[in-house]
Amino acid sequence: MLFLGLVVAALGAAMMTDATLRLARVNEGHRLPMTWGRFVVASPRDVTRRRVWAQAVSAIGAWTVLSSMWDYRAATPSMVAGAMTLIAAVALPVVAITSAHNRRLMNSG
Repeated sequence: MLFLGLVVAALGAAMMTDATLRLARVNEGHRLPMTWGRFVVASPRDVTRRRVWAQAVSAIGAWTVLSSMWDYRAATPSMVAGAMTLIAAVALPVVAITSAHNRRLMNSG
């Protein structure tokens, strides 16, 4: 189950990468907010749908990792592994793509 959870989380990360790249293309020439804020060009409905599905798939993967490692006597390691899986699948692709997008804007202007 651990391997399945990691595969599902990787699928969620790939979906989030695709959705974030699409959002960056829509907002080409404009800065993207790193953590929160408004996009200059609103996210199209299909990109928003892709991002929501990616987050859901990533959450399922993280839950699978958490439940496959769960031990009632030592719950902390499994909770940390589940949280790290979710962060790696959702936050890392977004931060990496947003940073690269904003860096290109700074270098071109």
